[in-house]
Amino acid sequence: MSVLPISNGKPYIESDDIKEVIKSLKSGFLSQGDSINQFEKLFKKKFKCKFSIACNSGTSAIYLAMHSIGVKKNDVIILPSINFIAAANVANLFEAKIYFADVDIQTGQLSVESVTRCIKKNKIKKVKAIINMYLSGNLRQVSDFYKLKKKLNCYLIEDACHALGSYYYYKNKKFFIGSCKHSDICTFSFHPLKTITTGEGGLITTNDKKIYNKSKLFRSHGIIKTNKHWKYNVISPGLNLRLSNINASLGISQFKKNR
Repeated sequence: MSVLPISNGKPYIESDDIKEVIKSLKSGFLSQGDSINQFEKLFKKKFKCKFSIACNSGTSAIYLAMHSIGVKKNDVIILPSINFIAAANVANLFEAKIYFADVDIQTGQLSVESVTRCIKKNKIKKVKAIINMYLSGNLRQVSDFYKLKKKLNCYLIEDACHALGSYYYYKNKKFFIGSCKHSDICTFSFHPLKTITTGEGGLITTNDKKIYNKSKLFRSHGIIKTNKHWKYNVISPGLNLRLSNINASLGISQFKKNR
């Protein structure tokens, strides 16, 4: 008896996507080329945020987010109890104290009330960051979480890997998730199961220049290039979390037909 695999999602790849990837392959720039900048600019324009940084996975996006706000050992990170393992794994790598707050039984979403209960129950005195995940792109209490973040004087990171294209209204004005009007950082994934795909890839958006600079620096080995050919300075530790031009080219094509 043969067993057929069951797919829970399939990327929508068309001829124009393939043409863009081929064009990238023929360009001579497979890494650190202009496609990365073009891809990032599409998000800035769409979401009306100040900064966007592309990287090689949604998990890398979460890593950059935590690194950029200076998460360190024993810092408190609050996550929804229903969540993909990526955010918890990253927080664990930073040796943070992880607390899982309950989610709403109907929506599966984190709520301001459940976070407040989590803080009281565990007698938490200082929260470093709340990571809110929009399960299936469902948005809840976006502005209320921002008010809580300000009250607690902590960071608010939106795990929007499921929510590309989702939007909400605040005071009769429309905001896309990724605008960071009511958060510090927003993270996206472009895994084949997501709204658009780059094969593997991720991106963060923010309106904070310090967060942007720190993320951009860490994404590429802590290197700052000078104006001289092949000259650069290494000013801090970092990793290679860059998205390739090939991936970015596919992402550009995918983005343009999902507006």
